[in-house]
Amino acid sequence: MKRIAAVMVVCLSVTCGVATAAPSATQQAIAEYNQENYEEALQMLTSARQAEGETALNRYYTGLCQKQTGDLAGAVASLKAALQAQPPEQDAVVELVALLINLEQLADAWQWVAWAEKEQVRPKDIAYLKGVLLAKQKRYHEAVASFQSARTGLAETDQQIDLQIALAYAQSGKTQDARDSLKAIVTRYPGTEAADFAAEYDQRISTAAPLKRWNIYAGVSYLYDDNATLKSRESGASSDTRDQRDSAVSEYLRLEYDTPLDGQWSANLQYALQNNNYMRLHDYSMLVHGLTTSLIGRSENGLLALPLNLSHTTLDYRDYSFQVSFKPTLTAIFNSRNLAQLSLGYTYRDMLQNNGLPANDRTANIFNLQAGYIFLFADGRGLVNLRGEGFYENTTGNEWRNRGARAGVDLLAPLSASTKLILTAEGCRQEYLDSSSGRRDTTLVASATLNQQLTTHLYLNLQYYFTRAFSNVDLYDYQRNVITTGVELRF
Repeated sequence: MKRIAAVMVVCLSVTCGVATAAPSATQQAIAEYNQENYEEALQMLTSARQAEGETALNRYYTGLCQKQTGDLAGAVASLKAALQAQPPEQDAVVELVALLINLEQLADAWQWVAWAEKEQVRPKDIAYLKGVLLAKQKRYHEAVASFQSARTGLAETDQQIDLQIALAYAQSGKTQDARDSLKAIVTRYPGTEAADFAAEYDQRISTAAPLKRWNIYAGVSYLYDDNATLKSRESGASSDTRDQRDSAVSEYLRLEYDTPLDGQWSANLQYALQNNNYMRLHDYSMLVHGLTTSLIGRSENGLLALPLNLSHTTLDYRDYSFQVSFKPTLTAIFNSRNLAQLSLGYTYRDMLQNNGLPANDRTANIFNLQAGYIFLFADGRGLVNLRGEGFYENTTGNEWRNRGARAGVDLLAPLSASTKLILTAEGCRQEYLDSSSGRRDTTLVASATLNQQLTTHLYLNLQYYFTRAFSNVDLYDYQRNVITTGVELRF
C-alpha cells in the first residue's frame, strides 16, 4: 500500500514555478531534476547555494532530489528549510508530510498538516494525507470523511482516493461497505491499476476469515520460592517456624476481546485467572480472578484509556480480598519514539479475612498519581519505560495507614526476531502514619525475564524475581528470591 500512497502523492503533486525569475544555476538544476538526473541536479543545487545563497526554491528541489536518491532524513531537513524560509516554498509541505508519514514520524506530520490547513495550502492534497494519518491512527470514520473531501473530480486522483476509502472500511471491520466501495472502483475505472487491485482485494475479503477480535493466552509454569512466607531476616521476629522455602505450580489464563466503537473510540474487555499452588505451604496458595473493561479514545496527539478493574483473591481457596479500581491514563505521543503517560487512580480494597484486631484491618481507599516516559526503539519492538508514582492508602485500621512513593525502570529488548529480554527494577518507600511502632519500609524489587518463541503459538518463559524489604520493624524485614520456568500458548 506504500506504493499506492506514493502514486497518489505523485498524482497530486504539480511542479510549481514562482512569480519571479530564479537564479540561473538553480533553474538549470531544476531542468536536470525534470529529466530525472537527480544526482547531477543535487550537485548543481549545492553549487548554486554556495554561489548565490539560500533560496526556498533551491531547498525545495534539494529535498526532492534527496528523496529520489534515498536520503530521506536529508530530504525532511531540506523541505523544512524551504517552508521556514521567507517567503516559504509552500508546495514543499505536501512532499514533507508524505515523507514524515512514510518515516512514521506522525506527530511531526500532524504539525505540518495543521500549518498547511491554516495557510490554506493545497487543501485537496492535504485532505488526502490527513486521511492517511487518521487511518494509521485507526480513526477510520474521520479518515473516510477526510478522503471524501480530497476528491478532485479527476479520475486519475479520485480512483486512489476511492481505494483508500475502501481500505479504511475494511480495516474498521465494515466489510460490506468495503466490498461495495471496491466493486464501485472496478465499475467506475475499468482497466486501471486501481481497478485490478480493487478486484483482487475484494476477492481476498470474500474468502478471508472474519477479523480477529479475540486473543487467548494460557500458560503453566513451575516456580521455586525461597521465602514464600516472607519470613523475617531477623531471628525470632516471626512466630511461624516452618521452613519458608517451597515450590509451586502456577497456571494462568487470559481472554481478551477488542471491538471498535463509533468514531475514535474502541473498547477492550479482559478476563484473567492466576492460580499458584504451593506444594507444602498450602495456606499460601493463591487464586485470583480479574475482570477489566476499558474504553480507549484516540486523537492525533495521543490516547486516553479509561480502565475499570474488578478482582477477587482467595488464600488457601478461602475468600481473602475483593478490589475495585479505576485508573484513567493519558498517553501523549510526541513522535514515533517518544511518549509520556499520566494517570490518576482510585482503588477500593475490601479485606475479607479480618479476624484480628480492628487496628490491623487493611480494608482501604487507595489513591495514586503516576507519571512515566516511554522511549521506543528497534522499530517499536523495544522500549525503555521510566515511571514514578505517589500513593496514599487510607486503611480502616490505623496500623496499616500509609503513604509513599515508588520509582522504576523497565527495559524490553528484542535480542532476535523470536527472543525478548525484559528487565525491571523498582524502589518503594512507605511511611505508616499512625503505626504504634513508627514503621517505615523501603522495598527494592528487580526481575529478569527471557521470552523465547518456540513455534507459531508456543512460547518459553524463564524468570528470576528478587525482593529485598528493609524495615525498622523486624517482622517486615525480609529477602525473597523466586525462579520460574514455564510455557505459554497464544492464540
